[in-house]
Amino acid sequence: MTIEQVVDAYFAGMRAKDIAALKALYTEDATFVLPDGREFNGIDAIAGMHQGVFAAGAPVPSVGAKIIGDNAAAAEVEAKLPDGSSRFTTNHFYLDAEGRIEKLNVYMKAPLS
Repeated sequence: MTIEQVVDAYFAGMRAKDIAALKALYTEDATFVLPDGREFNGIDAIAGMHQGVFAAGAPVPSVGAKIIGDNAAAAEVEAKLPDGSSRFTTNHFYLDAEGRIEKLNVYMKAPLS
């Protein structure tokens, strides 16, 4: 898969709440970092985090602009929450030589005050 296909597959897996499809995209020792700084290390910890998000009423992501590099990509995301509000983030993907996610950082836009 190309890096753009990996990014698209990630968001398709999120929308489908498909843990198996998401796990297939990560390396065994991948790292996932949430906007609040919490870090999940290893594919099982990341899968557990995703399961918790899905159980809590997962946001539905829509991808906007993407910046694609050789082994990294960033995507702007609007995530619709169950209460009808939206969360705006950028997801930063870092892939290994085989094209699997070795690190994913999520940064959230601060709400306007």
